[in-house]
Amino acid sequence: MMFLGLLNDPLRAVPRGESSRPQGLGAGHHSPGQGHHGGHGGHGGHQNDQPADYNGYSFYFFGDSFADNGNLLKQYPNSELTRQWYPPYQASGRFSNLLVQSDFISLLLRQSWSPPAHRQTRGVGPAGMNFAAGYSGVFDVPGTPTLTRQVHTFNKLVNDGDIKKEHLAGQSVALVAIDGNDYARVGTDTSSFADVTALVDKVTEEIVANVARLRNLGVKKVLVNNLFPLGCAPSLSRPNNYAYCDEEGNQGAALHNRLLAEKLAGMDGVLLVDLSAAFSRIVGPNPDVDMVNLFPNRLAPCCESMDPKGYCGQVDPDTDAALYKVCQDPDRYFFWDEMNPTQVGWEAVMGPLDRPIREFLGLVT
Repeated sequence: MMFLGLLNDPLRAVPRGESSRPQGLGAGHHSPGQGHHGGHGGHGGHQNDQPADYNGYSFYFFGDSFADNGNLLKQYPNSELTRQWYPPYQASGRFSNLLVQSDFISLLLRQSWSPPAHRQTRGVGPAGMNFAAGYSGVFDVPGTPTLTRQVHTFNKLVNDGDIKKEHLAGQSVALVAIDGNDYARVGTDTSSFADVTALVDKVTEEIVANVARLRNLGVKKVLVNNLFPLGCAPSLSRPNNYAYCDEEGNQGAALHNRLLAEKLAGMDGVLLVDLSAAFSRIVGPNPDVDMVNLFPNRLAPCCESMDPKGYCGQVDPDTDAALYKVCQDPDRYFFWDEMNPTQVGWEAVMGPLDRPIREFLGLVT
């Protein structure tokens, strides 16, 4: 089943000028915000400096490349795990050509920048922190922390007093973004419907358990991504010459979403963020007309590896020659690489999610 082989490599991320822009939040030209945080070592532990524009919200991000803003540290030489620090990425640690979902959540709540990555800062200010790491899921992968490990790190910072309980007791918000990496790493012997169902049941159980843990630790509101139609990711539509989505991949995502919704039903303080619907209006079989006009290239990535088993940003290990090609106008593409949207793609996704999230957080009535 194609859903079981979502990506060929077991470590694959499930990652301007003026242009027409989708309606939604933010102008999208904000820089990711760098240079305001240092390293961990030799600075007396985490600090709790309050930014000048702190507006009372504390944000905490968990998950994978949809939310990661620098938790996989830069290393040389460039590799699939570190490509987000090298061209054609913007060297901010993000799996996009600029901003990602966590940045847009922060902008939605009127923060001037997204909370810093845990691995990139010694400070745990009241505005929050980002624990998400590309390639992450609920199962172990070398080089990246699982969702449970991310929540454990958060728990330790709460217990140590680095994350103050009064900040959690106020307007604290978390995003849990687990977006399909676990299904890229299943064994080839997982081929029956029963095997698939058992896998999806395990993944969704782990997500829900960590959501409950965050709530028990004092986070007031938790946003939880459901899965976008995975069969529409460039990694799966490439064999179809980006002409149409892989149906089995989409069926697998639908099963995940059904089980996740059932398990989260009735849980207080939790909102299921409907990425499935938001993505489908752009890349689904019946897209909105304005999205078709905005993104003439809905399924193809702006950055495409020359090798179908390769990745955006891959270089020849001997010559450093690029083994990928990049489009001239990323604003015309929904996907940046084999899994992750462009910044304009994220704007289009987050536009219709703006009001449901604001209503959930009590910002609109």
